[in-house]
Amino acid sequence: MPSVVDSLNLISSTMENILDFVANDETLSNDFQQYLEANNIEIETERDFNNIIIQYMLDMKMQNGLRVLEYYRRNSKSYDEIIDALQNSFCSVFKVDKILSNAYEVTCLTSGANLTLIPMVKMTHLKQVGRYDYIQARILELDNVQYILEIYDVISEYNPYSATVQAIRYMLLNPKSAYFKNEGKKEVIEKSIEDFNTKFREYFGCDFIVTTNKKVDLLIEAFNKYRENSQKIDYKELIEEVEEYRYLNIDEFNCDDETFMQNAIGGFSSHKEIYDVGLWMDSKRGLYIIPFLNTFFNCFTKEPTGKIECIKEFLTSDKIPPSVLKYAQNKYDNFFEVINSVLNTKFETLEEVLFNTKTAFIDSGVFSPVSVLFNSELFSQLIGLKDEKKPENKNIGRNEPCPCGSGLKYKNCCGKN
Repeated sequence: MPSVVDSLNLISSTMENILDFVANDETLSNDFQQYLEANNIEIETERDFNNIIIQYMLDMKMQNGLRVLEYYRRNSKSYDEIIDALQNSFCSVFKVDKILSNAYEVTCLTSGANLTLIPMVKMTHLKQVGRYDYIQARILELDNVQYILEIYDVISEYNPYSATVQAIRYMLLNPKSAYFKNEGKKEVIEKSIEDFNTKFREYFGCDFIVTTNKKVDLLIEAFNKYRENSQKIDYKELIEEVEEYRYLNIDEFNCDDETFMQNAIGGFSSHKEIYDVGLWMDSKRGLYIIPFLNTFFNCFTKEPTGKIECIKEFLTSDKIPPSVLKYAQNKYDNFFEVINSVLNTKFETLEEVLFNTKTAFIDSGVFSPVSVLFNSELFSQLIGLKDEKKPENKNIGRNEPCPCGSGLKYKNCCGKN
């Protein structure tokens, strides 16, 4: 196993190699320029350029749906272990429990795991981070050691609300962060998915159901009542079709804290526009709430407004599971003809499509945002569904699961201190 110093040097050199590759590879360079233009990004300083290109290569996908890092892996000689680590890196919020000479001891807000994070820069450059503050950071794991690739913001210990909102936002963007280094919580999510899967098919008698954004929250509420106490409400009046199928840009993650929480709590009905929304049950990954599901299916038989943007979103977004594409491929004979015309590709099999657009789902441990949110104590506490008080039970064994539902042992959770 390499030393920490060797690992830090290897990570740094790999990052530099990727930056050089982005600058010199014609395909990737052109794609990066399109990314800047599509997002109206202007680069004014060298620091702006470094921040933007790092985000591009770690988070973004190319126009054809392939992740930038995956394109780099397939077209260069690189250390696969480092690329794997970079692809699995994620952003979250961490509460600083202790500051060491070369690391931070922290608690990951999304998973509840206790971690030791080693920064990629000297601790003397991070004097603004204080004990009990929250750091908004991207971390990477290599050889079971966690490193901080970048700290984006430091949130005061006196502003836990903002820290929690940011943590939930990151958890929805990368559901893996909900159970990072917490196998107990992962097992809780898996059991929850099994229950949802059974109840969904009992209630609706199918794999998915579609209504409008104005009715979908009520439909979810009706399903939850059945799931919790077998109260079967007639949901037929909650099913309605839109007057016109059209694709709109409604990214609920790109908004300020207050708007984000209003969307999370108020649901889709808070949106002014009316559009179709599907409840999609994936037996492996959980329940997905997918805007424009029927609009996407209509792209293979009609010409809905925003057809090209809709197809690109469904093919390239990690919010859409592969099972949706598999359903469309089985149902529509012109599936490959349509998507190839939009992406300018020559795919002939579904495996080719998924290999180039849905690489995040190669790992079967990717769960739906709904599944991780439903099992998140952090979210429940924030919206007042559960009491934040620690459970008072003096008879709980220190090595038993904590009754708060975090998935951690009692001694590592509410029984700490």
